Amino acid sequence: MAEKLSSTPDAFERLRGALERAGIRYAVGGSWASTAFGDPRFTNDIDILADITPENLRAFLQALPQDFYADSPSAEAAIRSGKPFNVIHMPTVLKFDLFPANAFPIGAEELDRAVVVENTGLSRGPARFVTREDILLAKLHWFKAGGEVSEVQWRDIQGLVRSAYRGFDMEYLGRGAEKLGVRELLKRAFRE
Repeated sequence: MAEKLSSTPDAFERLRGALERAGIRYAVGGSWASTAFGDPRFTNDIDILADITPENLRAFLQALPQDFYADSPSAEAAIRSGKPFNVIHMPTVLKFDLFPANAFPIGAEELDRAVVVENTGLSRGPARFVTREDILLAKLHWFKAGGEVSEVQWRDIQGLVRSAYRGFDMEYLGRGAEKLGVRELLKRAFRE
C-alpha cells in the first residue's frame, strides 16, 4: 500500500507539537492570519510569531520531527540578531518562517492577545492566531518596510479593513500604529 502523502494540517500539527514540547508560545501570523480575517489568497509559507529565544531554540530544534529540515547554525544566528529563520517540512516542502516575538515592537503583546481560530485549513482543529488588529498592524509595518510598493501586501490590508464590520479595537490599532510608525498608512487603509 502506498504511503499517505502528508498535508498542510499534518505538517502544522507536527511543528506545533515541537513548539509546545519546547514550551514556546506561538501564534500564526502572515498570510494565513490575513486570510483567516480578510480575503483568502494562496501563500507558499506559514509565518509563526514565536516567543523563541537563544535559550529555548535548541529544545525546539531537538523536538522537531525527523521529517523537518532546519539549519541549526543559521537559526541560532538569526535568533541572536532578532531575525526570522525557517524550517521546512520535507514531505510537503512547506516552509515555516519563525519570527522571534522579542524582535518586533509589539510582538509580546501580539502573543498575549492571540485568539483561537477554527476552520482555517491550517490545522485539524483550532489554532492560535494573532488577532485581526495585530495582523493588520504587521501588514502595514511590512508594507512600509518594503517601500510601500507591494500590491499583494496592500490587497491583504484592504481585505482586512473590509472585514471591519466584525469590529476592530480602534484604540489598540491607534496605539500600535503609533509604535510602528504606520499611523498615516492606517488612515489611508481606512480611507481607501
